[in-house]
Amino acid sequence: MQFTTTALAASLAFTSAVAASLLEARQNATLKDWEVTSAGSFTPSGRPGSYPWVTITANITDPNEINLGEAESDGKPVTVPAGSKGVNCIAKYFTKNRESPLGRTWPCDSIEGGYWTMEVLAGSLGSYSPNNFKLKFRHVADLIYQGAQYTTSFEAEGSFEVGKNLKGTCGGSGVCSWGLPEGQRPFHITPGKV
Repeated sequence: MQFTTTALAASLAFTSAVAASLLEARQNATLKDWEVTSAGSFTPSGRPGSYPWVTITANITDPNEINLGEAESDGKPVTVPAGSKGVNCIAKYFTKNRESPLGRTWPCDSIEGGYWTMEVLAGSLGSYSPNNFKLKFRHVADLIYQGAQYTTSFEAEGSFEVGKNLKGTCGGSGVCSWGLPEGQRPFHITPGKV
């Protein structure tokens, strides 16, 4: 009798793991690209008495409904609706101390059903500059349903470079402002589950 109970428990555990794996694979296979609706950078002149902060800003939309699984309490699907937005994702760092935006996680505005973050990474040349950088976005879907927590995370990364998908101007004082032009918005990046 002990063998039958053990075999049944192992079989159920295996079946649950396979079902969860299939759900994850199906969700990754059907994910739509995220849409970066704005991204850009601003660099100050560096003159004495001028504004001393370099700023990288972005907004992003996740067009996917996220299925967090079935509720333990009632078996109903726990989902985060499609259209979640990471708004006002801002990396701001002090130029006078030669700070860098790399190696930090920058928050976006708060949302219901989770949160968004942004990381600034080195650009296509292997180093960072305000006119050649990558942004990694993370969307964490996080809900409490009938006392239980359901959470999952997705990430996507995109490259932003003047002359490729950023345009703007630099003034004679050294002030530069770059952003995604009309024809590059939204800029699509491919998410994956973390």
